[in-house]
Amino acid sequence: MIVAKAAKRNIALFVAAFLLLGVLRVLLFAKDFTMQFSQIFCCALTLIWAVTVRKRIIDDRLRALMLWIAAFLLLQLILHISRYELFFGHINAQRYLWYAYYIPMTALPLLLFFLAVYIHRPQDKPLPRRYYLLIVLGAVLVLGFLTNDLHFLAKSFPSGIMDDNGQEKSGPLFYIINGFIYGMYALAFAVIQRKNHRYVARKYRWLTALPLLLGAIYFILYPFEIGYMFFPTRVWQIGEMLDFCIAAMLEACVLTGMIPANRGYETLFAAAELPAVILDGTGAPVYQTAAAQYPFAESENTKRVSHPIQGGSIEYLVDMSQVRELNRQIEDATQQIETRNAYIAEENRIKQERAELETRNRLYERVSCVVRPQLEQIDALLRAAEGGGKKELAKVAVLKAYIKRRSNMELLAAAGMLTVVELASAVAESLDYVRLCGANTAWGAVGTGSFPADMVIAAYEQIEEITEESLDTLSDIIVTIRSDMQRLTVRMMLEAESFSYETDGRWQDGESFSRKVSITKENQDIIIVLTFAEGGGRT
Repeated sequence: MIVAKAAKRNIALFVAAFLLLGVLRVLLFAKDFTMQFSQIFCCALTLIWAVTVRKRIIDDRLRALMLWIAAFLLLQLILHISRYELFFGHINAQRYLWYAYYIPMTALPLLLFFLAVYIHRPQDKPLPRRYYLLIVLGAVLVLGFLTNDLHFLAKSFPSGIMDDNGQEKSGPLFYIINGFIYGMYALAFAVIQRKNHRYVARKYRWLTALPLLLGAIYFILYPFEIGYMFFPTRVWQIGEMLDFCIAAMLEACVLTGMIPANRGYETLFAAAELPAVILDGTGAPVYQTAAAQYPFAESENTKRVSHPIQGGSIEYLVDMSQVRELNRQIEDATQQIETRNAYIAEENRIKQERAELETRNRLYERVSCVVRPQLEQIDALLRAAEGGGKKELAKVAVLKAYIKRRSNMELLAAAGMLTVVELASAVAESLDYVRLCGANTAWGAVGTGSFPADMVIAAYEQIEEITEESLDTLSDIIVTIRSDMQRLTVRMMLEAESFSYETDGRWQDGESFSRKVSITKENQDIIIVLTFAEGGGRT
């Protein structure tokens, strides 16, 4: 354990303040307006100590307990001032303030015991529940003392004057609560000494016992009133000595490292390799590291950084060469990543174009395969039309219209559905070219909606096949398309001199639809009804 200069200075100030407290009490005794000056001075010292505890102590649990101890020490001093100064002569008020003494008197050893238990105890290890029974017991005893006027188990007054004038008698509750107080002090001290021997070096173990030894000597000599032999009053009152002993023992625990605190940082700061200096409010250096040469000189590879702190500021030099090297490495890595990303993006673009081209080629191959029979017919008709046959050219126009519309349907079928409007448009265009063959045509459509693509394509292919079968002798044709819910109906009425159309085995149902074909004749008219329904099975 190394006692830093700041710690030594604090110890000296603490002892000097306690000695000054006794001196002021003797010098100002019986002076006007100074009867309780020592208690007020002790209150101020306790407040200052509490402020330092709040700033220094690291452990949240120990800091909170120490602040509560400071609060009850203040309460005890305030009760003493109130009883002997503010309410002097008011017997009832003085008696209740006397009873109230036992609130801080009981709370202080309890808090000290819990603080001793929490020393070096892991944060995630809670206390056993039986420990909290001590709090309940202390609260019951204090409540019993506060209600003494109801049962007189703590103090009784045979003379009839309810005051601590020396004529009162102590009851069983008085001995019980005092036994509890002294027992808790002894238990707290025992726990601290046990942990002191476990965690503190041998030559420093006496530090935590010294305040208790001084307090024990004071309380042993208190009844002999030795102070009155030399001075007109006691040098220190009981409350002031208790305040000093408790605070001194806790500070000894801080000094030995049992209570973790912000201490010895000046030694660590001086040993640091970073060039840094701590300045006070006027800019004068207070602490500096061994590597610091103040004032600092900035250069291309160094940067001076300053931050405000409580009471001044801290300045230090930062080596920018490493930062610049890291920035250069980051820039190189970023450039490599950008180049790789550009390469990957170009590769993905080429893959996408290739995929689109392959998809387009597959579509074109499929379209070419689908309309191959019509293409072969066109070749044959064109060879036959070399002599100038208009009828063959008209048939070529009909076949080309089918190839165009059928190809469009193949491309649109990628979406999975085709509309009735697309089918009606294709039929209308095909019938326009059928007129070139000398036939009267008409068409109509009722209803809208969408159907599976293979179902609409099958309807158009079957209409085209029937039209091509009768094209040589066709004189009139009417096509009516009707969509109704999940059913698509095509009614074809045509007049042709020779027409032969066999339905059995020529058309197979698709995966998403079923179909039915019916053919009837009325005089010279042929009526063909094609019925397509969504779903599998026969219609």
